[in-house]
Amino acid sequence: MLYRKVHADTDGKKTPWGKRGWKSFYTVLKGMVMIFLKDEYRSDLQCPEEVISVHHALAERASEYTKRPHVFRLQTADWRVFLFQAQTSEEMNSWIARINLVAAMFSSPPFPAAIGSRKRFVRPILPSAPCKLCLEEQLQSHESWMDTFTDDLTEHQRNLPDSKSKARDWEDYHLRGEYLRFEKSRYETYVKLLALRMQKGCDDLSIWESLLGVSNGVQEDDSCGLKRSHSSPSLNPESSPMVIKVKRNISERRTYRRIIPKRNKNLV
Repeated sequence: MLYRKVHADTDGKKTPWGKRGWKSFYTVLKGMVMIFLKDEYRSDLQCPEEVISVHHALAERASEYTKRPHVFRLQTADWRVFLFQAQTSEEMNSWIARINLVAAMFSSPPFPAAIGSRKRFVRPILPSAPCKLCLEEQLQSHESWMDTFTDDLTEHQRNLPDSKSKARDWEDYHLRGEYLRFEKSRYETYVKLLALRMQKGCDDLSIWESLLGVSNGVQEDDSCGLKRSHSSPSLNPESSPMVIKVKRNISERRTYRRIIPKRNKNLV
């Protein structure tokens, strides 16, 4: 069971307030799609309420959303954004890992960018058909795209629009930068997951998830010198920082009093 909230529609447009409510669904990740059902999943697969494709998608923990616990964020290929709440932190991490692994294994390489007369930035179309490459070739493809987006983002950040440019040019610059940062992060995640899957060669996803947790430093290992992160809300700091109160001298305090001019006795 997952609670779902639609945060943004196609092209990242904010969802109207009346359609942002949380709804509970029995959710199944089958192939490259997430199936949302009213009741528990059966083999005959009753008519789903909705289906979301996860090709070229990226799931990550919604650290900025603090109203509910165990919430992760899913951004799809058409830039729709969903928030999901799991029952526990372990379930949340499992959903994130498996969604990203499916997207990394079966997302086909993107089509070449369209050539047109318009100067405005337009995101390329991403194919929804499953990839036919083997895992090694898929990993090489992801690494190549990761390097490409890294170089494009660096070049984009160096070439700022002219100070006299129109507002439309600045908006186009920010849209392109947001797209490049997301694609760079997405392919970095894909490369990491596929490399670990090929390195360990384990078909059991439970074992793969445990190895993924160790590689991320989730489990504490004193021999490796890993320390708890004080920024994590689930971990208590080992020692609270010392607070020293400095008492200011009375002479250092600024006092304000009303100054009343003396009355001139010579005035009649």
